[in-house]
Amino acid sequence: MVLYKLPDSTLLIHSAIALNEAGMAQLESLGTPKIMIVPNRIHRLDARVYKQRYPELLVVAPAAAKPYVEEVVSVDAVAEEFLPNYDIICHEPAGIRPQELVYELQLPTGKALIFTDILFHLTESYLEKYVPKNKLILRWLGASGYFGITALGKWFFMTDRNAYRQWLEALADNVPSLRVISVAHGEPIITNCTQKLREAAARLF
Repeated sequence: MVLYKLPDSTLLIHSAIALNEAGMAQLESLGTPKIMIVPNRIHRLDARVYKQRYPELLVVAPAAAKPYVEEVVSVDAVAEEFLPNYDIICHEPAGIRPQELVYELQLPTGKALIFTDILFHLTESYLEKYVPKNKLILRWLGASGYFGITALGKWFFMTDRNAYRQWLEALADNVPSLRVISVAHGEPIITNCTQKLREAAARLF
């Protein structure tokens, strides 16, 4: 889950995860939840919990994911149409089955990119901290040890390897002052972000 403070000090929530009461109180101490992005059909399960707690919360989803998200919670707006009103750029991946977008957010020092399932960053330190008993399984599935699309991701999501590689390269070239890359699975990247994005693309050669 990613929390992003909007200019009016309310919160945008990406890929909401249900928390215990103490966790929800901590979240609320940061600001009032205003917008919730449900990024794809996989990351939709806890959206209803947030809508029930915050009835005024605006639920936003990519056009491709909207029918699936609405099986869980009503969608108030399509991401591609709504989020540019908040200076959030929605990038549609090339070479990937339509399912999710990548969001470019403004930071005080530059830009952030928010990915969901088309790039992972399951480092050894992350696995040891959060899933020590499942490390071997994740390695066997080709889902750990590097920043990039996993073997499973290639199987389920990727339709054109070269198109996806070129799209990642273009993203690296065209997002200035990239300071943060966030992924739904793994550690955020906060140093050498542009180079890391190019390395992820290079793994697709």
